[in-house]
Amino acid sequence: MKKLLIFILFLFFLLLINPINAVEFTGIDYKNEYLEPGKTYDLWVIITPEKEINNTVIGVSPYGVGSEYIQIIKGRDYEGNLLQSEKGVGHFIIHIKEDAPSKDYNILAYCNYTKDGKKYSDNRIFEIPIRGKPTLTVENPSVINEGINRIYIKIKNKGTGIAQNIKIKFEEGNNIYALSEGYIKYLKPGKTGTVEIKVYGENSGIAKLPYTLTYSNPYNDLQLVDKRETESRKSKTITYNYKNQKTVEESGNLIFKIIPNDAIDLNVKDCSFPVGKVNNFTLSIKNNYKDSKFTVIIGKYYIGNNQKTLSINYGEIKNITFNIKVEEMGVKEIPVRIIFGGNEIERNISVNIIGKVDLVLTGVNVEGITEKTITGDLSNIGTDKAKSVLISVKKTERVIPLRPYENYFIGTLNPDDYGSFELHAKVINETDSIPIVIQYRDENNNLIKIEKNISIKNLINPNQSQENNDYIPLIIGILFIVGVLFLLYWNFFKKNKKIIIKNNKNNREV
Repeated sequence: MKKLLIFILFLFFLLLINPINAVEFTGIDYKNEYLEPGKTYDLWVIITPEKEINNTVIGVSPYGVGSEYIQIIKGRDYEGNLLQSEKGVGHFIIHIKEDAPSKDYNILAYCNYTKDGKKYSDNRIFEIPIRGKPTLTVENPSVINEGINRIYIKIKNKGTGIAQNIKIKFEEGNNIYALSEGYIKYLKPGKTGTVEIKVYGENSGIAKLPYTLTYSNPYNDLQLVDKRETESRKSKTITYNYKNQKTVEESGNLIFKIIPNDAIDLNVKDCSFPVGKVNNFTLSIKNNYKDSKFTVIIGKYYIGNNQKTLSINYGEIKNITFNIKVEEMGVKEIPVRIIFGGNEIERNISVNIIGKVDLVLTGVNVEGITEKTITGDLSNIGTDKAKSVLISVKKTERVIPLRPYENYFIGTLNPDDYGSFELHAKVINETDSIPIVIQYRDENNNLIKIEKNISIKNLINPNQSQENNDYIPLIIGILFIVGVLFLLYWNFFKKNKKIIIKNNKNNREV
């Protein structure tokens, strides 16, 4: 307790030898809700002395990070003698640098003065908000066609502040007028928004479409309109008039080049392609404009080069081919951009990506001599399903289908699916193959027929082979008997020959 009392007495002693500052900083004013990068502002600091002070000088200087972005143009103001409670106002001029980020910065305000013949200095740190200002630019396509066009206008915020409630309206221009307006809720610095507009162009040539762009700042933006000074015998009064520029309105013109609708005729040679395959996408271009060099660019599904250039004379038709590959079935849009003679045309070409049925015969077996039994599998190795699949023997001069198996109905074959079949046919004359017909319906219910031949040239009938095998023992037996008879005959012939020779010898001796 004793130590605490000593400490309090010590603080009281300090207050006695260091009296409370005689100047109170009562406010700072910059006539705006925020300060904007790249601009110069008037700044006022207000002080109120507790006692009479002399040789009063008020000044400001950036503090901390503010030293990098706040430039002091006028930083000192001499106020001289101020009576007790008489307000002193220091006027300063500061500049906010272009690259100042949006945030609150500190600025140091100080007051140097003399009191009772001694020099003193008081200070205070104030916060000033710096907020960027939006700056909007409008970009539009340079070329439109005659008639109604659906175009996209880009609005970009190149400023340092947020733009809100952005509206673009149009007036009727020469040979052109808008059928709609555009709105964007807000745009942050550096961001771009897009509005879709319908415009109608008449005739060919250059057209101007007047527009009015309005938007607002999220903060008050007071702009100095005028400054008035009035003097009296005792004082001088300065009056500043400001206008709030929170809502900004700008006007301009969108410039278009209108080209005739029939400047070119664009067609596609084939609009159906199998899915997952590399296909030739061929465009046919007829030049109704004038002799020009045409650059054709496709925007999707291309393989390899998507831009090609060719020269087409007036009235001439030429084809240009790209390689495309689409991995999904259905109707797809391929964007095509054509640049010629300073003009640019964009079209969307619709193509139908379809699956492909690919039916193959597997595991085929043929039995019988005259009447054939044909069995096997029909496999779909394609990318689309085949419906109502029917396989039949085709009647010819040498082949006659046999009931009840002249046809075999398999049904639906999905991709990577197969179905077994059995067919009967009679072969009248010798032939190397049996013709069959495969028919099915695709997804569009179109009937497709395919003819294939089943070779029977090298096929050996197993029954015929068995019949031939049955004669082998008989043939061997006959050959054995013939051999035995030949040996008996040969032995008998040699024995008789010896007897005759012996008899002839005896007769000669007699």
